[in-house]
Amino acid sequence: MKMEDDLEILEKALSNLDATESKEEKSDFEGLYKNWGKTGSQEERRAQLLETQKGNRNNKIDRFRGILELVNAVEDNSKLFRPYKKIPYRPNIYVAGFHKTCLTYSNVLMLSEWMIEKPSDFAQNWYVVPCPKGVRVLVIANNGTTKFYTKYGHFKFERYTGLPGGNPYNLYRRNCCVLDCFYHEQSNTLHLLDLLAWNNQPMTDGETEFRQYWMKTQLEDFPDTKTINKKNKVIIKILPMMPCTTHYLSYLLSTYPQFENNVPPLDGLLFYHKRAHYVAGETPLVGWLFPYMVPEVLGEDITMHPGYSAEKPADYVNQADFIQKFEAKWAKKNKRRSSSSMETDSTKGSTKDLTQKEKNVKNKAVETKDKNAAPKTDEINDNKTMETDNSDSAEKKDEEKENKVMELDNKEGEQKSREENKRERYE
Repeated sequence: MKMEDDLEILEKALSNLDATESKEEKSDFEGLYKNWGKTGSQEERRAQLLETQKGNRNNKIDRFRGILELVNAVEDNSKLFRPYKKIPYRPNIYVAGFHKTCLTYSNVLMLSEWMIEKPSDFAQNWYVVPCPKGVRVLVIANNGTTKFYTKYGHFKFERYTGLPGGNPYNLYRRNCCVLDCFYHEQSNTLHLLDLLAWNNQPMTDGETEFRQYWMKTQLEDFPDTKTINKKNKVIIKILPMMPCTTHYLSYLLSTYPQFENNVPPLDGLLFYHKRAHYVAGETPLVGWLFPYMVPEVLGEDITMHPGYSAEKPADYVNQADFIQKFEAKWAKKNKRRSSSSMETDSTKGSTKDLTQKEKNVKNKAVETKDKNAAPKTDEINDNKTMETDNSDSAEKKDEEKENKVMELDNKEGEQKSREENKRERYE
């Protein structure tokens, strides 16, 4: 009964946290504003999720660590994660954050919600991370190579890295690491945001504080990640994480640009609850703000460089208005994408139909040609037969003529011999 009760609580707590099925699926931010102005829905969902997370720490269902089984199933090239035989990863429900996930890397990364209100325990239990502009990637270092996937699970590229399992030259080449990162192509830099697995050890059920501590201390043992070399083809850096006190937030936002020479530029701020486990999909335990939204949501007492305020859009009214416009824009864009894909499919279908029609026409033409060719062949054969017959009759006539000539010659010869015999008698 205890497990059933836990699962029922989980389903209720995670009703708004299901991972998006694809990038075309629209996020429902309207739900975030249903209780706008009241003791917010985000606060309640955070408390409920943390309580459920705490209650399930020692649950039997946590014996199955989803991420390494998922890597094993998708990559299909390592035996280290197959204790006895390969078992497809098909969890029935929440498995260390990876629930209802198919055998791909889609819906693996932990995604944020808009932080629409300041949490009551903000200064005590939250951390902030400055996020660069770049591509959000899931990095899989496994069996001597490193593969990069987009947050939708699409393969992007493959390179050697100095991470455990990331290249064929170190002692850890058969191990596995799974990282949540931002990749900036211009500077060829991988900015580490979070940790899902390290050196064959899953980390998804660890809290934010522990994951960050482990990532920093462990990466120090792999100095090859800091330079471009035979073992490492991408510069790897850890993004700074600091407490959400007024002092630290003011220190962070007083620095402009955030990264050296503004490469890459700052995109926004991610806020992590220190007790949050790493789960797949959107969660209220991770929030997102653009820098110019900070005074509106977190308070005017935070010092901020004018450069961040200058990045505010000209038509900006408030956060709620911005999110509604943002969602409408993305919905329109995604609709266009889906319609274009439908057009592509229909074009492919029509092309196939045309190709089939062309084949049918060609087949009919061949059949007609064969039919027309058959009488011609018969005519040719008849003509050949007639010619043969004619030649045979001509030969027969020639033979008859020769025979008649021979008969005449014989008759003349007989007549001459008779006349000679008569003459001899008379003489």
